[in-house]
This record gives sequence, structure tokens and C-alpha cells, in this order.
Amino acid sequence: MILKKLHSRIDLSCCPTCNQINVSRDNILQGSLQAFKRRRFNPEARLDVIFVDSDGVGEGAVDEGGPTREFLRLLMREIQMSKIFEGPEDNRLLALDTHALENGLYMNIAKMIAVSIIHGGVGPHFFSDRLFMQLCSKSTPPVSFQEIADSCFRDKLLKIKEADSVEKANSAISNACDCLNMLGALRFISSLEERDCLVQSAAEYFVNGRTNLALRQFEEGFKTFGLLDELKKNPGIFEDLFINGVTPLEAKDLSTLFEVDFSPVGSNKRRLENKTICFRRDWLIDVEEGDCNPLTLEMVLEFASGASSVPPLGFPHQPKIEFLHTFGQETRIFPEANTCLIVLRLPIHSTYEHFRTYMTEGILQSPTFGTM
Repeated sequence: MILKKLHSRIDLSCCPTCNQINVSRDNILQGSLQAFKRRRFNPEARLDVIFVDSDGVGEGAVDEGGPTREFLRLLMREIQMSKIFEGPEDNRLLALDTHALENGLYMNIAKMIAVSIIHGGVGPHFFSDRLFMQLCSKSTPPVSFQEIADSCFRDKLLKIKEADSVEKANSAISNACDCLNMLGALRFISSLEERDCLVQSAAEYFVNGRTNLALRQFEEGFKTFGLLDELKKNPGIFEDLFINGVTPLEAKDLSTLFEVDFSPVGSNKRRLENKTICFRRDWLIDVEEGDCNPLTLEMVLEFASGASSVPPLGFPHQPKIEFLHTFGQETRIFPEANTCLIVLRLPIHSTYEHFRTYMTEGILQSPTFGTM
């Protein structure tokens, strides 16, 4: 309900030129920054995503949703690995990058995340508990050594922590003096209690204090659509969207997601369609069990919709299945899709082996949005 309220602020009838996003699939983030940095870029108007191939030719004249969903999926993937974050891929903290700070990258990436969520894309699903709590202005637990992404600094702190005498601790402090001095934490100790305080304060500053300006800029970006206020008021509701990884798709999810456009009962076409739906259900189970590697259920959904998971706001159209019946001499053996309307068109085959082969190969070989 909160996301629907925020989504209602988008003027879907308006698509200003300044909202055109020209990107290539191997450089999504840089192309996105060009658009998001425009003075007149309007997050509350419709996006117009144009993928440009190696020849510089845009795919399609009008973005009716499919390109946008693929763009937002690929953009979130690149954001996850961007230089403003550090730590494990699924448990990211803010990193300190002074060049990114000077260029407003923290703010722009946060704005991209907000736009993705509200425009029907996916959530980040890679924030650490700490980063999400910081964003929501909630108190955080003491920093653990595992959260220190710099392995060299972490090892130096561990040596101080593990020193069993004041003399050994001060020796370890001397070895770490350059790092500690930069953090303003350099001091020699006279007791093991002071050792523990020094180590914890240095860890706290490394993880929290030094990235404070970056966090403030990050928060500015999340003010887009008023999302930051909603996060602070409802952290428990948004937690799964930011912290926990996306739940893997199951065969049953895709079996029930699509509405089937059947021919009339009793017709020859309906008989073929019933058999094809049985084939599809068996094929989805094979994909789930890894029997069609490297194809995954997420790739199957990408083929049909441009998204690898159902967005938090759901799809704008009811996903549908249609059938590719033979007309005259025309036989279409591969699956086809319209990612804007979210229509998956299934080929008609006489045997399950043929259906499985052509469905799998068709999706794996599809170059863009699932059109063959």
C-alpha cells in the first residue's frame, strides 16, 4: 500500500525528453548517471529506456515497460557491485570514496534505487543490517571485526586485540600507527581494558564514523518520492526489500503466475494447448531441478517480462500465455515473448522432448528481451 501510494505520484502520461535513458548492456550505470544527473530529469515522470546495440542503433521506438524492467534489473545489479559499497556481495556497507563523494555518486545511486522501487523494479536486497538501520536512523549494535572490509587493517586490530600483555599490545599499536593515526585513534595504553577500548573505538570509526558524510549524501538520494520518510516510519515493512536476498523462484510460482489464453473447449486447438501446458509444467520442474542447465527459472521470467523476480509492486499487466499454432506452411518452433505486455507464446510440439529442447534453446539464445 505504501509503494502504491508513492507510485501514484508518477505521471505516466508524460515522458519528457530529459527522462530518456540511453544505455548499453555492458555499461548500464554510466549511461544511467548521464540521465539522472540532468538538471531537468524528473523521477515523477515516466522513464523512456533505450538500449543501444554495438552499432549504436536503439532497440524499439517506444518503451512500454519491458525495456524499463530489464534496465532496472541490470541497473540494480551494477549498483550492488559499485565502488560506493564494500563487504560481501549480499551484505554491503557504505565504503568511503572521496571522488564519489565530490561527484554526488552516493546521492545519485540512492536516487536510482528509489526510482527502481517506485517505478516497478526490484529492491536492492543486498544492504547489510547496519546500513539499513543507519538509513532508518535506528541505533546499531557494536561493530564486529567481520564488518571491517580492509583485511590489512582488520588484521592489525586483531593483533592488538589478541595481545596478552600491555607491552605486546603497545608493540602491535606501533605496527598499526599509520592506520590508527589517520582515524584519530592512535594512543598507547597502560592496561588491557584500554586496549579493548582502543580497538573498539577504531573499529567503530572505520565502519561508522569515516563514512558519515557519505551516509548523509546517501540519505539525500532516498528523499526521492519521500521514500526516506517511509523507511524511517516503517523499517520493519521495508526490511525484506533491502536486507534479505530475493527468494529463489520455484516451478509452482511460474505455473500460477501466468493466465492461459485457451481456445474454446472441445476444439482441436484446445487439445494441443492442454498438452502444451502439461509439457510446460514438466519443463519448469526440470529447470528447477537443474536438468536444463544453464537455464534457470529466473531466466525464464526474464525472457517473458524483463524482470528476474516479481517486483514489489507486482506487474502492471496480468502475465499471459498464448500459443503459436501452425498456420499454413508457417511453423514457429521457438518460444516468443512480448515483455511490455508480459505475454509468453509457447510453440506447439508433438513430444515433450522437442518442447523441452526448443524452449530451453530458444530462451538461452534469445539476444534481448525474449523475442525470436
